[in-house]
Amino acid sequence: MKTGLIALFLVAVTACGSAPKQTGPTLRNSEVQAPVATGFAEALNASRASQGLSSIRNNGLLARAATAHAADMERRGYFSHSSVGGPNGDGLVARAASAGCAIRFGAENIAQGQRSELEVFAAWQNSAGHRRNLLGSQYTEYGLGRVGDTWVMKLSSGC
Repeated sequence: MKTGLIALFLVAVTACGSAPKQTGPTLRNSEVQAPVATGFAEALNASRASQGLSSIRNNGLLARAATAHAADMERRGYFSHSSVGGPNGDGLVARAASAGCAIRFGAENIAQGQRSELEVFAAWQNSAGHRRNLLGSQYTEYGLGRVGDTWVMKLSSGC
């Protein structure tokens, strides 16, 4: 099982991965239906409340951008915050904008291999960098996306 996890703050974007493979059609944000999160929001907001932080809400535009990034990683066979030549932009801000969400700053968690929302939440909660993103006091909204076993979470202070 792949257990790689990578966190991103926009001030420290790193690119990794091998040459992408091209299979299947390109999905643009406008073509993606984001899954409805069940259990994830409760776990996330309970964790935030335990640290004295306010809850954050699911944003459909961020979820659409997250799902499109997960779909692109699955389709082209890479695992990275940077999606050079991706159909929705190269980075977090561009991908969010492509979905209709204009963010000034944000964070992104990605993961592979988890089978459920609660499993991916636990993996992120147990990783210092990902946990820092989950508990960012500046964030008011998030979007969660999944395609296959690839997960993406985008956090923002609004769209």
